[in-house]
Amino acid sequence: MTPSAGQAFPAPIFAFGLAALATLLIAAVSGAFGGAAAADAFAAALGFGVLGTLAARFVPEPAPLRLGLTAFPVRALLPVVLLLPIVLVTSELDNWIRLGLAAPSIPGLGKPLRPVPEEVLSFVLLMPVVREFFFRGVLLQGCVSALGRLRGVLMIALLQALLFAEGDVSTPAGVVSAVAQSIALGALLGCLRLASGSILPCIALSCGLAALSVAVGVFPDRVPIPGFNAPGATTPLVYLIPAFASAALGVWLLRQQLAGEPALPPIPPPSEDDEEIGPLF
Repeated sequence: MTPSAGQAFPAPIFAFGLAALATLLIAAVSGAFGGAAAADAFAAALGFGVLGTLAARFVPEPAPLRLGLTAFPVRALLPVVLLLPIVLVTSELDNWIRLGLAAPSIPGLGKPLRPVPEEVLSFVLLMPVVREFFFRGVLLQGCVSALGRLRGVLMIALLQALLFAEGDVSTPAGVVSAVAQSIALGALLGCLRLASGSILPCIALSCGLAALSVAVGVFPDRVPIPGFNAPGATTPLVYLIPAFASAALGVWLLRQQLAGEPALPPIPPPSEDDEEIGPLF
């Protein structure tokens, strides 16, 4: 693969290739070590971190701005906090998909989880950092430059969902639910990245959502919510309405900020001395 000077990188076809390569690398490394938590963390660091870092070398200048490697903007703090309850909304989406497909609820719902520290660190900290750098840092800026904001955000969300959807994928309903939730969250994170100009709010939101998921699984008896961390076909409106209102306000703030945020920095045209960049791999 040879990106050319003056063009967006990675373009959509490059983004697909990089994501597919990351998928194969993560699966191979994790499988080679038996799928242990430490192996999964190492595989993610290679697949997302190392591969993303190599690809970032070919991002046009100003590369730090295009990658979102900037300080956490204060204006993004409130949307991030307001969007945290969306974990309850996406859980209810799973409930309705399972009801619509006449699928059983997730087995073991309401039973405390006992993850080891390595699993918690990987799921709550490492995975969100390297995943957001890869998808919302490296891949998103190239696809947005090539396709525009909306189509670029949706493409990366769909790409992540099809290759890295997380959840119960042992049944058709579980696959549909995992993909739907991943697309929704991926699109939201993409909008957050463009509205804030930084990947740090995306990392903060991803870490926060992962931490909430772990907390409600480890301590289901502290705040039992039917259909979420306790048995039940759906979640009562007394929980859903505040969660939806908070998430909706967060989305509204993102929309306002996105309207006022300038587009990604333009790609400088190639000079007469520029030659085609050498092979990426």
